[in-house]
Amino acid sequence: MLLLSASRLRRAVIAAAAAPLVLTAVSASASPSSAPAPAASADAHETHRLATSQFGTDLRTTLTATRVGTYDATVEVVAYRMETHGWKVVDRAPVDGPWFWYPLTGRGGVCELGVADRPGEKEITVSVSLLQSPSLGCSPMREISLRG
Repeated sequence: MLLLSASRLRRAVIAAAAAPLVLTAVSASASPSSAPAPAASADAHETHRLATSQFGTDLRTTLTATRVGTYDATVEVVAYRMETHGWKVVDRAPVDGPWFWYPLTGRGGVCELGVADRPGEKEITVSVSLLQSPSLGCSPMREISLRG
């Protein structure tokens, strides 16, 4: 009978769980580029508002994920100012990453979101940390400067 220590057993379980992911990544990168599957193209422009933050009565920011293919996503932060007839977009910027659709749009996708608007300055700073994956956890904090 083969006995494994707790740490070796844990490593074996992790390796067994990761094997399908590695095989999927290798087979996806090894396949020649072709037209996307119908399900992937149908979801290609799906968006999901991750968070909205309002700062005072005249500044609002939104964080939106856009699905790219089956598993990937892009994230964009948009700043709005209150004008006479409602909210007006003043600036937008991407949140650099690689991001995955399911962790972002699931529970706990936004780890931290902060907005700084200094009086007299024309710049807004948005600080954001997003869930990379359940196993990797939250991303490092990213600071994005927007025109205000």
